[in-house]
Amino acid sequence: MLRGSVFSSTLLSSSSSNLFGGAPQRLSARNKRNARPPHQNRSGKPVQKLRCQQGDDDDDDRVRTISDALYVAFGTSATRVVQSLELLASGREYKRDHPTKGRQEAESFMYGLRADPWHDVHDGRFAWLERLEKEYETIRDELTSALNNPDLESLGNSIWSKAADADAVAYGPNWRTLVLQDRCTWDDTNTTLFPKTTRLVREASSPSVEVFFARQPPGTGIKPHTDFTNFILTSHVGLDVPENECWFDVGGEKHWWKNGKACVADTSFIHSTDNFSKSKDRYVLIIRFWHPDLSELERSAVQFLFDVLGDSSEEGIRYATLRAEERRKGLI
Repeated sequence: MLRGSVFSSTLLSSSSSNLFGGAPQRLSARNKRNARPPHQNRSGKPVQKLRCQQGDDDDDDRVRTISDALYVAFGTSATRVVQSLELLASGREYKRDHPTKGRQEAESFMYGLRADPWHDVHDGRFAWLERLEKEYETIRDELTSALNNPDLESLGNSIWSKAADADAVAYGPNWRTLVLQDRCTWDDTNTTLFPKTTRLVREASSPSVEVFFARQPPGTGIKPHTDFTNFILTSHVGLDVPENECWFDVGGEKHWWKNGKACVADTSFIHSTDNFSKSKDRYVLIIRFWHPDLSELERSAVQFLFDVLGDSSEEGIRYATLRAEERRKGLI
């Protein structure tokens, strides 16, 4: 997934690339208007990261202001989110070599979360994903129909986006995405083009943060890298893959994609991919979702950051607080 972290990609930037790593994506024009503040995820533009160093009083003040607002809105439930923000702001990274599991690196890191490169789809925690496995033919057929539409790129929003410049070394020039959801906000344009997929993901009650199709051409791969965020997990559902010719390696263990089968990985561990087919693209549906060990209030606190990081003024904080209250009442 793309280098980037939840917080670094929006702090002190008028534009941002990837919030969680993953796909280079853009919000539709309508969603940009509705998403305040307008920090654009996955635009592929340079990211100005917050790095609070000694004497950097403005950044220090901003972190304190945001942290105070988090505690006011969420009480002690904001503790791990604030700690993660402070780690990122310090310019430090969490790095650990796990015996038998591989190396984990994260800029956006929350302590106390289960750290495994792979999670068992069928261990009872991912019923929503098991449901999507059963519906994969519907999703695959909708994607196939869209691929056969010569007007797809003109009808959709940023169809088959490239990786952002900062991540191009790992991803290469050919890995592409088609985004349905970004930072918990559904893309009004692209979801209209994929109504069945959107409905299935939503009706399955998936704890999704990002949803997108990913295409990897034959003879290409993604070099080892990390997504730098441990509180978002990554799931893939194989839709149209050259079976036995493409794999996803996380923590030194390979998963071979299969049509209709899902996998769940923690992509804060070093990971890579390869499609060594000579003729066939690999298509998967990727759903990036909240780590199951996060509480509902912690998830809402991170969403609060999505709103406030682009505008930490008093007005911006009031807006983020209002959004948090609406979520709590089930209005969002």
